[in-house]
Amino acid sequence: MTMTNEYHGDARSVTQAGRVDRFEQHLHFHGADAPPPERPMSIPAEPTLLVDRRDEHHALHSVLERSSAANGSSDSGSGAVLIALCGLSGIGKSTLARSFAWQVHERFEDGFCYTDWHGHPVSGSAELARSCLRKLGTAEHELPAADRDALQLLRDRTRGRRMGFVFDGLVRPRQLLDLRLAAPESMILFTSQHAAAEFSSDGVSSIDLEPLSRHHAIELLARITGTDPAVTDPDVGRLVELCGYTPLALEFVGRKIRRLKHWTPRRAADWLTGPAHRGEMLRDNPEVRDTLELAVTDLPGEQAELYRLLGAIPCRTFDAATVAELLDADPADAEDLLYELHAANLVLESEPGRFHLHDLVRIHASEHAGKLEPVDFERAHHRLVTRYRRMGAHADRAVMEPSRLRVAGDEHLVTSEENPFTKPTALRWLETEFANIVALVHHASERGDHETVLALCDGALWTLHNHHRHYDETLRAFELAIGAADRRDDPLAGARMRILRTRLLMECHRFAEAHTQALEAREKAASAGHRQVLASAYEFHGRVYLEQEHYEPAIELFRFAWKISERLGKPRGMALVEHFAARAHSGLGEQEKALEYLETAAARLADFPNDRRTSAKVKLTTGLVRQRMGLHRQAVEQLERAVVELSSHHSDEDDEKLLFELAAPFEYLVPSLREIGERDRAEKCLREAVAIYERAGSPRAERLRTGAG
Repeated sequence: MTMTNEYHGDARSVTQAGRVDRFEQHLHFHGADAPPPERPMSIPAEPTLLVDRRDEHHALHSVLERSSAANGSSDSGSGAVLIALCGLSGIGKSTLARSFAWQVHERFEDGFCYTDWHGHPVSGSAELARSCLRKLGTAEHELPAADRDALQLLRDRTRGRRMGFVFDGLVRPRQLLDLRLAAPESMILFTSQHAAAEFSSDGVSSIDLEPLSRHHAIELLARITGTDPAVTDPDVGRLVELCGYTPLALEFVGRKIRRLKHWTPRRAADWLTGPAHRGEMLRDNPEVRDTLELAVTDLPGEQAELYRLLGAIPCRTFDAATVAELLDADPADAEDLLYELHAANLVLESEPGRFHLHDLVRIHASEHAGKLEPVDFERAHHRLVTRYRRMGAHADRAVMEPSRLRVAGDEHLVTSEENPFTKPTALRWLETEFANIVALVHHASERGDHETVLALCDGALWTLHNHHRHYDETLRAFELAIGAADRRDDPLAGARMRILRTRLLMECHRFAEAHTQALEAREKAASAGHRQVLASAYEFHGRVYLEQEHYEPAIELFRFAWKISERLGKPRGMALVEHFAARAHSGLGEQEKALEYLETAAARLADFPNDRRTSAKVKLTTGLVRQRMGLHRQAVEQLERAVVELSSHHSDEDDEKLLFELAAPFEYLVPSLREIGERDRAEKCLREAVAIYERAGSPRAERLRTGAG
């Protein structure tokens, strides 16, 4: 039997299907008065990769039920229910819209029409009306030429009927509001890049879609890859975080992992961090690019300029004050512009007053950054960098000793203005801006701006590290700072950066690298002829040996550092070295010698009443030495003084380092209290130490709890 796609006879209407794989309908009518098909139906295939979204489904069904109940008691002239699914590109609006359409289409007995408008600039509401009329079976020659008539014909065709319409990917959804269908049992659902608040006063029930939870993001990744990634695997967590917990990005990466079967989550995450690779995500999803392109085309001039600048700068987050500096604008105007972009879902508000670009949007914005005038960008970039250097210098001086040695040369940025920070607010600012500061260091290094690299590392990053640890990023930043100093042929800065990196490496127990870095620091300091930095280089090298419990070479290096500080008349520097030397002598079993150094250090520190932290550390070491001598009551006395001294200037708003330092005296008190028979106090101190270590995420907590400490 042979089948052909031909039409014969005089039937009033037929359906010819060419390309049955896509089920394209070509409807033929005889006579202008021919009725439309009994029940037009056009919905894309039901999605198979929908994860979670139960709450959103429930909200959509609730809107329909409320509408049905309301329309049961209203007049027949009321309009169709309007629903908006809102959110940034790639968050899953279209998938949810298709899923919901398949759930409810049968309740709309007169038809269900789904149209995809991604990347299509709609000229107006009449174009939408004509599209709907075609879906309802209206022949092309019957479509009115006049826009007003096209809108009226759609209203006539839908009046009193139960129909569902989905408009997916509309850039200007307000054009839908002009349709005003007099069909109270009908529904118009649309997806929009704009935020839900945009339609709150237009009789639209709006739902904002949020990124997936971590759990559901991993579930989606597992379904796409056909694997079973461990929820607790840090590489899996990093991968879904890099995808922004958005379905589109997860699907893109998941399909790549499925195709490249040898890829692990770590390999995928490392690949995704490359800017060139992240761009593939946008290139492989033209509907997202088109939507963003049309959204940005609609932006007024100032908003478009800000969008391009945000795509050009390395900062990951920003507030109104930063944007004001970037634009050289009033902060209130900058805030208005930010919230305009937020309403268009081009920037997201991660916390009140703080914004960021979603990764897909960032890629798109960076492409648009090419439209900036080079001179305008350089001026904006200079203002941005200067702001971070100035604020970083203020924060450094609010937290650290104002007179400490600094080699960055940013004094001129802060001398003429009052410091806006207290110590707690400075630490909060540094922690909030940490990722941006690191990004600016890398960006400045790429641009050859060595001065900025050194300024941000020697000031903001070093100050933050002294209170909150971020080892990996800070180590990489200081490696760039060493390179910047050497390229500037600045041996003093080169020595200082190597000294600070020596301490970082020592704290990470990367001792071989720490020794190499310390030797280089000593050589650079000697060539610079700066004796204070040379003393510091000897001191830090000695501390590496001390941390390794190689006490004799440590003592020798401390002796060199002490002699230089003595010649320079630096009693505080002498006291610091004496404290470290005492620890080394105690490690060798020379407790009496250690006490001599500690007594001398304590006497020198009496002239520095603000340096309570170093004074407390001397008392802590004194208590430990007396404990080793079997003098437990004296040990308890010194350790309790250390607790009081550290506690006296700690508050809930203060830094974590102060809290963490309290753990050691509590821990050391335990054996001495037990020895003098005060077991209840010993157990209380043990609980205090464990609680502090737990809060800091230290493995020491478990060792103390199990008695292995």
